[in-house]
Amino acid sequence: MENIVIAIGCTECGQTPVMPYVGGRFDGKDFSSLAKYYLGSALLRCGFDVVNVSKTTCEPQDIVMVSNRYGIDAAVIVSYTAFGSRKSFNGVHGSVVRYSQGRFMTKSRVMCEDICAKLSLYRDCTTSPDGTLGSAICQTAIVDVGYSTCFEEAKLIHDPDFAVQTAEHIAMGICENLGMPYVRRDDIMSYPMLCSAATGKRGKKIKMLQTLLCANGYDVDIDGIYGKATDTAVKTFCINNDMIGCDGVTSAVWRDLLLLNPKHLEYRSRDNAVRYIQRKLLCKLYKCPQSGELDDETLAAISQFLAENGSELTVSKEYGVSADVIKFISPIGGGRPRLF
Repeated sequence: MENIVIAIGCTECGQTPVMPYVGGRFDGKDFSSLAKYYLGSALLRCGFDVVNVSKTTCEPQDIVMVSNRYGIDAAVIVSYTAFGSRKSFNGVHGSVVRYSQGRFMTKSRVMCEDICAKLSLYRDCTTSPDGTLGSAICQTAIVDVGYSTCFEEAKLIHDPDFAVQTAEHIAMGICENLGMPYVRRDDIMSYPMLCSAATGKRGKKIKMLQTLLCANGYDVDIDGIYGKATDTAVKTFCINNDMIGCDGVTSAVWRDLLLLNPKHLEYRSRDNAVRYIQRKLLCKLYKCPQSGELDDETLAAISQFLAENGSELTVSKEYGVSADVIKFISPIGGGRPRLF
């Protein structure tokens, strides 16, 4: 199979207007960084190779420069956009997929149309030319996923499920464009088992593991090498997720990295599922710490959400948080309404 290499990156997106209830602004880069990692994971799972241009945000010109230097086949940048001064919310919404107008304009436009078609399966989406990408010598796209100045889309900045959904649909469009089969995210057979003696192993699947570790808050280099830092991150992840004695990267580890099976959470537990709940509550505009620990404040926020949304489910220090509660919190969108 041909080795198709795709460069991925995310840009500085700016902040939203002040969000009601939580009394602060959301930063678009929090979404674009997470979506970039999930996009990298999806592309690697589908057989592409991926170059992560920067651990942090970068300018579109940076990813163009990297793509040109290393002979990348395609480049995709994930971003959030805005309309107006960012001082107040307005009604402009939807996704915009922008393509370069340079040497590869036609191929870029076709790729953007394929991405747009997949994003249009769940939200409004259009394509548009972008002059800043003119120097690219490969097909290039900037995906402005939503508007931080649209109230409902601003809330989605902290929604991890929206980041996953967006990344998967972008990957579907790229697969369509480049003739690669799309592999479903929940196809656990596409994730390799790696024993604890995997140190030194290399490949795309190692990169996929590293991108998912980064998405879950573990700072590792995405170099495709199962080195000491990656092994330490895996062991730390297993300890934090109550998988004591786990021998390497098993199917259970992959499922927890992907959060495929919600599980019961004990009070004071530290788990990636707790971080998930905290992000979901914040995007629904409930004040909640983002510590990754199921503490009193998080339980109070969950209880408030359940009560305000008509659920008979409960949480407590003694019982913790059930899988049913997590499922009730998980739908994309919703949450508290706009006040002004």
